[in-house]
Amino acid sequence: MLGVFGGTFDPVHKGHIQMALSALSCLELDRVHLIPCHRPPHRGKPQLTSEERLYLLSLAVAGHKGLVVDDRELKRSGLSWTVDTLKDLRRELGEHISIVLLMGADAYSSLTRWHYWQELPQLAHIGVFLRPGYALPDEGVLADWLNASSAGDESVINVHSRASGCILALNQPQIELSATDIRQQLALGLIPEGLEPYVRDYIVSKQLYGFDENR
Repeated sequence: MLGVFGGTFDPVHKGHIQMALSALSCLELDRVHLIPCHRPPHRGKPQLTSEERLYLLSLAVAGHKGLVVDDRELKRSGLSWTVDTLKDLRRELGEHISIVLLMGADAYSSLTRWHYWQELPQLAHIGVFLRPGYALPDEGVLADWLNASSAGDESVINVHSRASGCILALNQPQIELSATDIRQQLALGLIPEGLEPYVRDYIVSKQLYGFDENR
């Protein structure tokens, strides 16, 4: 059973890692693939290159059993659509392996703007992490998807018995961090507390994100 967690990871921070580890535990996943977006379709160009963000991600997951860095989107040309990534995984894993696409409540609320979003539940379950300040949709198709899925422990059972189609609201503790805030702190010569130690040390040593300790 596989979890899929995508994003720009610009940079990866402790909130990302905690979210992946929480999903690994509460959904009893075999592993979670963290997949850096090569060319994000819904936001501007990341500050670091895809290769730099991939390397920082590999530093962040070191020592965390069950977390895997997946570079498949870097190997594709064009925009990095999630639906294409899930189709690629389905071709590799077959129709019967359970896949859970992980995202925050803010991402789920904007899902209808995603490329071929209606196909996502056909390819994977969707695990939605609840976040303070972000309410889940209470009307429309996204609310219908949530209401149609079982709640509580039964949802986890369904995720293990089916390959796709469940929408799960995951009420797990999270570290509230913003990659934007972290970039801003680094540009001011500050060392953010929300970075994994190896990630922090590499960013500081290479003076990424405009970091300058003499600023």
